[in-house]
Amino acid sequence: MVANFDIDAPDAVVAVAASAGGVEALSGFVSVLPADFPATVLIVLHIPPAGPSVLPMILSRAGKLPARHPADGDPLHKGDIMVAPPDKHMTVDELKVRVMTGPRENGHRPAADVLLRGVAESFGDRAAGVVLSGTMDDGAAGLRAIRAVGGLALVQDPEEAAFPGMPLAAMHEAEPHFVGPVTLLAERVCTWLAELPIVQPSFGSVIIPDAAGGDVADLTPLTCPECGGTLWHRSDYGAERYRCRVGHTFSADGLMLGKQAALESALWAAIVALDERAEVSRRIAKRLTDSGRSSQLARYQDDTKAAEERAVVLRNLIRDLVQGVNVSYDEGDIGNAAG
Repeated sequence: MVANFDIDAPDAVVAVAASAGGVEALSGFVSVLPADFPATVLIVLHIPPAGPSVLPMILSRAGKLPARHPADGDPLHKGDIMVAPPDKHMTVDELKVRVMTGPRENGHRPAADVLLRGVAESFGDRAAGVVLSGTMDDGAAGLRAIRAVGGLALVQDPEEAAFPGMPLAAMHEAEPHFVGPVTLLAERVCTWLAELPIVQPSFGSVIIPDAAGGDVADLTPLTCPECGGTLWHRSDYGAERYRCRVGHTFSADGLMLGKQAALESALWAAIVALDERAEVSRRIAKRLTDSGRSSQLARYQDDTKAAEERAVVLRNLIRDLVQGVNVSYDEGDIGNAAG
């Protein structure tokens, strides 16, 4: 454990995760935090990997605390809001923020689980985790880790969230201390900070209770949708996860969605091959027609028609596949089943 003697070092760290519908929820959360907030706020929002993010500017305007994208190794200070940059994971190492490129978790970089898990392991019972609006279940395992080390676990009320998937998954997985509107979550954090023991805190590597889960992993016959590597089935603080050798990590539902994407990609590749086969057959048929050779013309005309019909079948299959996943996604079925 590394002692904290820096007067500007935070009393605790609050890790906040959001995805779809998260900008409004995050703005409401930070608007309640006071100017003398004694903790560091670290935020992960799922955003496209390309292009700049204006979220720090939005959050700085929404509340009394300054928000920014940190650089790797920046120290943690009281009253700072740090937002994960696009296409970078963000976590902590003692009293410094780490910004890095690493394997995606559940298809995301930045990933909420990476941040929440890191905060749990470094800050223990002086870690708070907050899961806000979003789809799927990123953040559920990380919030469970914070709960396991004695930290504070909070979740936005799914009925208030624009997208309830992430809140529902976190409620199912982590058994949060409180579920409510974003403004009340911020007030709970402030109350929790005020009640922390007034001692010189020390931060470093936290020992996770054995009951929270270990590093035991079972080899599976499944492969990683990202890299094709073998997946191990493991427990992250009691949350079921699948992880490949390089570190791509999936929940069961995330793995299903990854396989759906891989299947869709394979079907599009098959459609391209069929379209090209039809085009080649058309060219051959035209050449035979132009040269007056009709003995094999019917064969290539039939081949063109068959390739086009099979491509239509696959396009319809892709449509049904995507629509079927999206229905469950929007209705919160995936969030309800997460774990």
